[in-house]
Amino acid sequence: MIPVAQCASKAVLRIRCHYCSRFRSPGEIMRIGTGGAVRCWQCYEKHLVALKAFAGGPHPGCQECGVTFRELSERTPGTDIRMAVHMKDGLYQILCLACSPAYVRKRVDLYGSTQFGHQNKLK
Repeated sequence: MIPVAQCASKAVLRIRCHYCSRFRSPGEIMRIGTGGAVRCWQCYEKHLVALKAFAGGPHPGCQECGVTFRELSERTPGTDIRMAVHMKDGLYQILCLACSPAYVRKRVDLYGSTQFGHQNKLK
C-alpha cells in the first residue's frame, strides 16, 4: 500500500518498510529482489551492525534503547556485559537484557510454543 498525503497542495508519496512497518519517503527505501519487498535504509543499517558484531567487529550497543557497552559496564562494574540476539522486524538485532524480555513478551507468536517460551511462561 502506498499512501499519498496532501501537503500544501502537493502530494507526498510514502512507502511502508516491510521490516519496521514505518512509512518512509521513496529516497529512504531500497527494493529487495523482484518480489516487491522493500526495506528502509535504517533497517538495513541495523542489520549490518548486527552482522558485523557476529563477525567479531565492534558493536555500539543495544539497537532498541541505544545503551552502549560502556554505559552498561559503568552501571554494573565487575560483571560480564551480555546482550541478546533476536530476529526483530525480520533483521538480526542485538538487544540489552533490559529490552530483550519486553520484546520477547511482545512476540509470544514467535516464542510462545518453544522450549524457551515454556521456560519463561509466555503462554
